[in-house]
Amino acid sequence: MHYSWDVDRAEGHIDKLCDSVKDVEIVPYTREMSLGNIPVNKAYEMDAVHIYVDILNLEDLLTKDGNENETSHKRAIRFFDSHFRTIRYILDESESLFVDFHNQRLHAVVTKPYDNEKKRLDRAVALSDLIIDAVAQQKKDSNDSYIDAATIRVGIDSGIALAVNNGRAKNKEPLFLGNPANHAAKHAAGDKKGIYLTTNARDVLELSKVAADKTKTSALTSDEIKLSVDRTTLPNGLSLESVNKNAPEPKLLKDFQFSRAASPLEDFDFNKYYYKTAKRQELVSLYADIDGFTNYVNVNIGSEQGKKNIVRCLHVIRSEMDDCINTDFKGKRVRFIGDCMHAIICEGSNKYTDRLKTVEVGTEASGGIRSSFNLSLEKLNDRFGIQTDDLGLAIGYELGDVSNLRVGQEGVDNSTRFSLGISTIASEKEQMQCEHETETRIGKTAFGVLEGSKYEDLFSDRSATDITFERIEEVDNEAIEEDTAKNESSMYDDISYSVPTPSDEELISSRPAFKPHAQFK
Repeated sequence: MHYSWDVDRAEGHIDKLCDSVKDVEIVPYTREMSLGNIPVNKAYEMDAVHIYVDILNLEDLLTKDGNENETSHKRAIRFFDSHFRTIRYILDESESLFVDFHNQRLHAVVTKPYDNEKKRLDRAVALSDLIIDAVAQQKKDSNDSYIDAATIRVGIDSGIALAVNNGRAKNKEPLFLGNPANHAAKHAAGDKKGIYLTTNARDVLELSKVAADKTKTSALTSDEIKLSVDRTTLPNGLSLESVNKNAPEPKLLKDFQFSRAASPLEDFDFNKYYYKTAKRQELVSLYADIDGFTNYVNVNIGSEQGKKNIVRCLHVIRSEMDDCINTDFKGKRVRFIGDCMHAIICEGSNKYTDRLKTVEVGTEASGGIRSSFNLSLEKLNDRFGIQTDDLGLAIGYELGDVSNLRVGQEGVDNSTRFSLGISTIASEKEQMQCEHETETRIGKTAFGVLEGSKYEDLFSDRSATDITFERIEEVDNEAIEEDTAKNESSMYDDISYSVPTPSDEELISSRPAFKPHAQFK
């Protein structure tokens, strides 16, 4: 075992987290309120439109010409940097709220006009249409090097959600809890481009009826999009022409340089690493998602006490998972994506990754995170009487080359953290394939590295049930006992008890000389 889950640290930390949300305040969202400064024990109730944008051609960019390598990563990051700057410009000029951009997925919120939901939805559709047009153009930098166009899918929903902000002291992130954000994200998930609205959003805009189970496969028609565009006047004269003219210039391919970060990654600071100082190395990407939390929110968001318990639950669980991965297992949280945590783990030297140790630590960390999660649920129930029987944790992790940096304007709030590689996509897919609330899944490459390791037998078909750190300790102790037994056995096996067989000559020469008996003399 390389690291250990510290139950005393976990208990002390969870107790402090519970203390920080003993008194929770739910207040209405007011105009022009910053989402970055929300205290952990406060939530803002916001009626707004949520937009999720998914870039569909990410994986193709990472393996351009069939290979994932340093050059393909540079091209993919430049692609994201260019399109991120364009989208961020559109959101800022349209007075919309940028929430998050995690690899291929962007989340934004339209709050204006405050008093008219239909006009907000029209603006969201018009903005989505503008974003699609702006990033669909193949760009050319000053070196005549082309930047690929982005193929995107947009999901939109409208309604009331709770805005919160939590995380470690210097790395807090806003989050929206409630149906609008969840449903918009689900409508953005798919492999077909276009703009997809929920039944609720379609009804507000008085569009043709679509069965509830068909909205994720029924993109807005060009005529439906045109209706919203014609009814909308975007702020600041925003148009495709103004975006092409005024959006920030893309970086050149030569602007991106990679080096290796020191291992382990507990002190990795994304704020220090931009284009020329980006970090790239083989590591474990891990996703841990609170299973059942969406339904928990739906059940509890209807009452004042329920809303407060939602805030308490999320703050305690997310913050403890973050502290566990960083303090106990020397990993680094990349970011929270809703109720899911993305983290990275790397063991080795300044020159190479110790692949087996990295995957073993990833396995140990998955057990530690689950133990922290279980302890958090117990504490939430003891302190606040919160019933969390339907909550679980789905974990997926994979090994591969990952680039870590920030993109956007350096040193300001409109930059965002990126942790990019095929393994980050694969680890998220493994997490999403978990079929029950206690499942952990390991990727193909990572599992191949574990072959012959003491942790290999934890998994059946790369899946395991209820891997807590207690289970990790059991496996480790069993391996120690087995090694001890083998060593003791081999010690006795080395002692030789064999007796050499004498040759015929030796036998003859060793016989006593023949003496006739007296009676024969």
